[in-house]
Amino acid sequence: MNRRQAITKACLLLRRQGKEESLARFLLMYMLDESPQLFSNCMSEQMSKENEEKYFSLIEKHIKEDVPLSHLVGFEYFYDRKFKVTKDVLSPRMETEELIYKVIEYVKANNKNNLKILDLCTGSGIIAITLKKELDQISIDVVASDISEEAIEVAKENAQYHDTDVRFIQSDIFNNIDDKFDIIVSNPPYIDRKDEVTMKENVLNYDPHLALFAEEEGMFFYRKIIEQAKDYLKENGVMFFEIGYDQRDKIINLSEKNDYLAQVYKDINNRDRMAFLVRK
Repeated sequence: MNRRQAITKACLLLRRQGKEESLARFLLMYMLDESPQLFSNCMSEQMSKENEEKYFSLIEKHIKEDVPLSHLVGFEYFYDRKFKVTKDVLSPRMETEELIYKVIEYVKANNKNNLKILDLCTGSGIIAITLKKELDQISIDVVASDISEEAIEVAKENAQYHDTDVRFIQSDIFNNIDDKFDIIVSNPPYIDRKDEVTMKENVLNYDPHLALFAEEEGMFFYRKIIEQAKDYLKENGVMFFEIGYDQRDKIINLSEKNDYLAQVYKDINNRDRMAFLVRK
């Protein structure tokens, strides 16, 4: 069986169960760990018996248990880089790439250099590692923290894989942080517990709830970070957050109460998704 035949068969199996057929192609490409161009150029290549059995075993696992693609293969791509994913960290989302665009845009527009950046609630380390890689042309120190020891271990593995010098600290927000930074960036837990009933089962079953949900209608971590940030920001320091699509007014009001001005940006789907905070 060649690759094209395997994908066709997998699509049929997925279609019969009402599953998204595009997973068939991406799963095989990820499993073989090939670039999209290389993969497309080798569609007529015969599959080994071992790879064929592994591929359809993963297709079956997805059908029976609704396991997401990233958990089937153990990694996900983010900003065109491969990152390890486990049950202890969130799978990377496209929306978070847009948060990184905003940080890089700010740094370049303001000709920033010799920067210290803190990534709070780092999870798999995607934000910290990507910023370090993308801003390698300037002098930049990146620190990343997370309350989860397991998440920190995954983040360290990802940093090592990408040969990236990021310092990781296990910390409940600022508890173990003892420096001041030019930029604080965070994609914290921000889903209100009451919204759990509307979420997809495969998200609830495979993403860690510690990284998903927050008290105070999803605003707990924003409040904690914003209230304490002045002790950890340099004089002209700024903050960037990923936020929930319905949290625009809440983040603006919270910022105002703590003497920050907040600007909220929309994502590619025209939903409020990123907040930029500066001191008044």
